[in-house]
Amino acid sequence: MVIAVGGGIVSEPDAYDLLLRHCFTVWVRASPDEHMARVVAQGDLRPMQGKAEAMDDLKRILDAREPLYRKADATLDTTGDDAQQSLTKLRQAVLA
Repeated sequence: MVIAVGGGIVSEPDAYDLLLRHCFTVWVRASPDEHMARVVAQGDLRPMQGKAEAMDDLKRILDAREPLYRKADATLDTTGDDAQQSLTKLRQAVLA
């Protein structure tokens, strides 16, 4: 089974600890620029609406959460990858 959770899960210690204890966890990461571009490409304009400093905010959030994200069993950097490349990397990470 795959459980997909948002990046904010790390801000919920009880829920995140439960996942870390009972699941194989993967931190799917991308550069802040690519992260923002993907969100906007999916039609979610909330990160940008009315916020000229949205990219700075995203970078601060990702930097603050990084130590928590690093607790995952595997890290999958998808920067510059298409979906097929990311899937190949994910399979390798899970089978390692």
